[in-house]
This record gives sequence, C-alpha cells and structure tokens, in this order.
Amino acid sequence: MKPFAIVADSSCNLTSAQAQEYGVDAIVPMHFYIDEKEYNANGDWKEIGAKEYYDMIRSGVRLRSSQVTSQEYEAAFRKFLTEGRDVLSLSCTGALSSSVKESFVARDRIEKEFPDATIKCIDSRNCIYSYAMMLIEIAKMRAQGKTLEEIEAWIEQENQNFNEVGTVDKLTYLRNAGRVSASAAFFGGVFSVKPIVVFDEEGHNVAVEKVRGRQGSLDRVAEYVKTYANVKKNRNICIAHADCEDDARLLGDKIKAHFPDDELLFHYGYVEPGVGSAVGPGSLIVNFYGDPAIRHLNK
Repeated sequence: MKPFAIVADSSCNLTSAQAQEYGVDAIVPMHFYIDEKEYNANGDWKEIGAKEYYDMIRSGVRLRSSQVTSQEYEAAFRKFLTEGRDVLSLSCTGALSSSVKESFVARDRIEKEFPDATIKCIDSRNCIYSYAMMLIEIAKMRAQGKTLEEIEAWIEQENQNFNEVGTVDKLTYLRNAGRVSASAAFFGGVFSVKPIVVFDEEGHNVAVEKVRGRQGSLDRVAEYVKTYANVKKNRNICIAHADCEDDARLLGDKIKAHFPDDELLFHYGYVEPGVGSAVGPGSLIVNFYGDPAIRHLNK
C-alpha cells in the first residue's frame, strides 16, 4: 500500500506540536488581517498572542479573515507527492469556509503532473476540535494500515457523529460576521440572551435555543453534552474558549457532574483566530463524539 500524508487547515485548532504528536503531516493556515497586515491564523499564536488578539476585538478593532488559497494547498500537496506519497486533505466544513473548494482547485490543477498519485480532498462537515478529533482518528487508522479508500468511507459514515454545542457572550460579534441580524444582536445585548449553537447536517452553525444569562447558557450547554455525547465510545470532551478560560473550566466541571460514573478526558484551548474573529471574545465551543440527532434540532 502506498503511504499517504494527512493535510488539514488551521481551523482544526491544533498547534503544530499537537499535529506532530497526533500524526497530522501538514496544517495549512487560514489568514486574518489587521489594518491590512496579513497574519497566519493557527493554533500556535506566534505572530500575535491570543489574549492580545481578543483584547483588540474587545476594544473595537475590526478584523477580517480569509480561507486557505489553492496555491497554498498546491504547495502542501506537491511536497508530499514529490516524496512519493498520496494525499488525504480534510478541510473545515464547506458550510463555513471556502477552503475545501480551494483544495479541489489545487487537486485538479496538480493531479495531471502526478498521474500515479491519489489526492483525496474531503469536506469534514466540522470545525475546531470536532474536526481535530476526526484527524486524530484518521491518523490512528493510517497507523493500523487502513487504506485511503477505507478512511474516506469512514469519514462519510462518521462525520455526523463528531459534534459541537456552544454559546457566545455577545451577539454583536456574530452580527458583525453576518451570522445574526442587527436587531437580534441589539435585543440579545439588552436582555442578556445567549444563543445555544450546534452544527447542522451540512456543518452550518445554527442557533437552536436562546437562554438568559451567562450561567444559564453554561448550564444548558452542559445539559446538551449530557444528552448527546457518547462517552462510552469516546471519552474526549474538548472545550475551545475565546479568552475565557475560567468559564471554560467551570463548564468542564458542569459537564463532568453529569457523568459521575465516567472518567472523561478534558482538553482546553483558545479558539484559533480565524474562527475567533467571527464568534468573538467570551465564546465557548464544546466538541464531542455522540448522537448525530443534535444536527437535526433546527428542523
């Protein structure tokens, strides 16, 4: 069996050290811009610190982000193809980013140069740690000798089982990113309304409930995890926060209280800047493996 490389984009929220540890061969960065200066958006936060970044957003600085380009994907693919490896590229959900489409463009442009190679470009239907969890499982399967075709089939079967439930502190940031209307953001601020957000079938972020107050939203997110997580099959509970680590830890404690007989594995980290600019400071995103019924709650 021909060896293959695993390529991801930076919305998986993994640091470069974690990618190396888990067996992800390359993370191609998305980008963000401050006063037209370009930065790489990734989990390493080397060009600008996470706290500085979120403090800038709090102070009113407007940032814009952009997806990985086809040229960047092509450079990553070419590196592995010239080494004699095939490529499996798993991207952020196409419902939130055009990066997966850029990977298709790169594949179509380069595959004629490598007629004996296989380049698989797949939409994960996920983002942040649910996307990372898929990548980690893929790397394990590769180590077990699974083929590209077997892993592609697994992705199509399992992508709906890697899920998120989260909440934001202020609807203002979602409004600025075009996720909610201006009036919804205004009344949300007045009445301290906190939306509960999940993935739908295609990987869109959809609000399925509105809760009053910060503590109420944390309680409700923990209840969603209790209802939909399958911790018997996968004990990992991954909590990404937008510069609100204390609340993330508190949320972790609330989740743990719902599973007194299970030893859960909690992972915490900052929401990487590409996603962070859209959700805003104070956001919390819990990713877990579980019941895909959570993706149908907006129906």
